[in-house]
Amino acid sequence: MTVQTITAPEGDLLNVLYRISPLEWRRFQQRYPEARVDNSFQVIDRSGYPPYISFRFVEDDDEIMRKLKWAVEDYAGSVTWTLHEHKRYGLPGVNWTIRPSRICEVKELAQALGLTSDEYLAKYEPNFGVIAYVDLDGLTEHIRRVFGV
Repeated sequence: MTVQTITAPEGDLLNVLYRISPLEWRRFQQRYPEARVDNSFQVIDRSGYPPYISFRFVEDDDEIMRKLKWAVEDYAGSVTWTLHEHKRYGLPGVNWTIRPSRICEVKELAQALGLTSDEYLAKYEPNFGVIAYVDLDGLTEHIRRVFGV
């Protein structure tokens, strides 16, 4: 099976992760996605929404995950990042998400306003997303160096 390389800069971390170990599933927040508006596709600015990178490896490897967790926690950039585990009950594999820890920090504030954390940050801290997208490049390079890929 041929896996297409992600060309969007905010998806490059998924390319790095694939070089570490093949991915079964992947998803990421695009900064400028194309969306259907009326009868045409238009580029939408979602730079206020912080980035996230979600993935599942074809094969779980505890050593890779320990090293990846260390790399995410060790990274010293403008944003603090976290590696979140989501077990798939009744299904094989684990979904993982790398995201700014600020997303978790504003969860209660967001819920009190009827918003998701992403919506809250886009509305009340719109510059955070912009900063996080820039910092994601640094995190990607850090993980690339840690794993030597």
